[in-house]
Amino acid sequence: MQFPIGRWAARGAAVFCLAFAAFQAALALGAPFGDIAWGGSSPVLPTPLRWASLGAAGYLMLAAALMEVRAGDWGRRLPGWPVFAFNVFLAAELALNTPVNLAAKSGGERYGMGAASALGCLLCLAALIPARKA
Repeated sequence: MQFPIGRWAARGAAVFCLAFAAFQAALALGAPFGDIAWGGSSPVLPTPLRWASLGAAGYLMLAAALMEVRAGDWGRRLPGWPVFAFNVFLAAELALNTPVNLAAKSGGERYGMGAASALGCLLCLAALIPARKA
């Protein structure tokens, strides 16, 4: 039995993106988790950062959908190279985000979000591994 690591990693990256989309949506709605996001300036985000969280939630939902396409679960007739390019972009984005989170002032952002972005990066990198043809 074959275990297609790239496919499962892409699915994991999609779940990762959906989880963080929900987190960003909660921030946009006023949940008091702002001290572990956006630099940790305040527990409840001010209005401009709430709008930014709403935009981030939308972007992350799109990213989840594209990672499902990458996994081969959706859109099998779509051209593969744009989704592959987005996969590379998302991995690079998370690779750059990780040290920024690790340098944050708040412990929650430093350790929680730093570890989370590193995990997301690893999932996106593993999703680049093509499934072996049987």
